[in-house]
Amino acid sequence: MSEIFKLYRLQQVDSQLDQVNDRLAEIEAILGNDEEIQAAQAILEKTTKNRIEYEKKVKFAEEEVREQQIKVEQNQASLYSGSIKNPKELEDLQLEAEALKRQLSNLEDVQLDQMELLEEGKSAEGNAEYDLENLSKKKQRTQGELMLEQKELLLDQTRLVQEVEAASNNLSAEELRTYSKIREKKNGVAVAKVDSNSCSACGNQISQAQLQIARQGDSIVRCSSCKRILYVG
Repeated sequence: MSEIFKLYRLQQVDSQLDQVNDRLAEIEAILGNDEEIQAAQAILEKTTKNRIEYEKKVKFAEEEVREQQIKVEQNQASLYSGSIKNPKELEDLQLEAEALKRQLSNLEDVQLDQMELLEEGKSAEGNAEYDLENLSKKKQRTQGELMLEQKELLLDQTRLVQEVEAASNNLSAEELRTYSKIREKKNGVAVAKVDSNSCSACGNQISQAQLQIARQGDSIVRCSSCKRILYVG
């Protein structure tokens, strides 16, 4: 087994391990992200607060209407009791009655408006509760699926770490240093396979002289463009 093939094999395992680690990090981030649920809870809290305020306003409007109705009833009782004979007093009562009825009509309009707002508020609160419940159920299902995937990936991670150690043991300290330095600089890819006489990492055309040396697998040949180690399979 050539040294270059050993490096290529180590690269394959390292790349798989990188993918597993990246996915594990993604899962951890998703599991720890409650922004959507928190946003839905905030909306529910807001709609609940609004509904409570609407209920207070409806109650206040109802009380004002009742008080005004009492005033109208008292006015009507005085007007039609027959106890008042003075024409001027009767005229004043009549004018007062008209004013009280106008005020009552206005207050009833306000009451209706507040009742409509209350119904809208209840509807908004119900929708917010529904959305939060659905999001919570979806979150629960997603968490279950992700935790199962996470468990499987952790097993893969353990296996791949062992494979990396085994592959590393077959290489010299100098080869590992070279490999690690290139991998660090080249986004985790230190060894690139030659595909159709080109570097699979950057697409650079490899010269025939380089190809011949790389095929022997006895010494490291690096891409003249990206500087990665070349492997000819």
